Amino acid sequence: MDRGRVLGVVGESGCGKSVLARSIMRIVRPPGRSFEGEIIYNRNTENGTRGDSVDLLDLSPDGTEMRNIRGSEITMVFQEPMVSFSPVHTVGAQIIEGILLHQQVTKEEARETAIEILRRVGIPDPDRIVDEYPFNLSGGMRQRCMIAMALSCNPTLLIADEPTTALDVTTQAQILELMAELQEDFGMAMMLITHNLGVVAQMAEEMIVMYLGKIVERADINTLFSDPKHPYTQELLKSIPQLSRSRQTERLAAISGNVPSPFVRPSGCPFHPRCPQFMEGVCDVLEPPQVSVGVNHTASCLLYADAPAIDEESQ
Repeated sequence: MDRGRVLGVVGESGCGKSVLARSIMRIVRPPGRSFEGEIIYNRNTENGTRGDSVDLLDLSPDGTEMRNIRGSEITMVFQEPMVSFSPVHTVGAQIIEGILLHQQVTKEEARETAIEILRRVGIPDPDRIVDEYPFNLSGGMRQRCMIAMALSCNPTLLIADEPTTALDVTTQAQILELMAELQEDFGMAMMLITHNLGVVAQMAEEMIVMYLGKIVERADINTLFSDPKHPYTQELLKSIPQLSRSRQTERLAAISGNVPSPFVRPSGCPFHPRCPQFMEGVCDVLEPPQVSVGVNHTASCLLYADAPAIDEESQ
């Protein structure tokens, strides 16, 4: 991901979107762990230029370097702020704590920064809200406060994990509009995790599709919606309700079968038990490599076995 761009991450519930985010943040709960692969992050220098690359998996989750990155350079907006905020501390105290941890400022300066960032995310009367407890705020207000806390240290990468879950439609639209404005203002990269393809189409420039813990396709938004290559992506897009669809003559498309358990993964391609283009003796035996199927367009499917393979470690 480049700074200033938005990457959408989509897939069915349980496909590994949140685990991907937590792996980047190095906050996967035991007994879960990251045991292979790389998470390459280019740290910024003090003047904002690209600095040295670091593999986050080489860092101790609780070590000094990872703690300096987490919450400062890479931050996260969680699905449900009510369980992410401490109920026994005020919203302001929790924002101020993060500022003091990562910036060389006084407590008074940190409080002023907290009030200003609350104002910037659209909180009315931030001088009062800064001393409120999370349970005294509405769902939309809590989510705005969570966004404020994530942005308080001017991060390089913001990970938004289903940021509008459990919010009403009007509040969802307001939060998404706010995040789009702030992402542009701060010039940061944003990873937007959601199962709502409409949200991704509206906000993201690039998109990856996940299935059963694997990235099955990646492309820019226009390409992926107009010319999807992986059968799962194709079926996923067919399941989107269309206003032009006749309710009397056309049924809403659905992907057949159920998502397999991650503890009993199918052999070969993980999607083969549900795939309408399944090739017996191929898809159920061979694990599909990630291949190039177009300009900046990759897919993991044996239908394109003759396409050039992609070095996953270089992605």
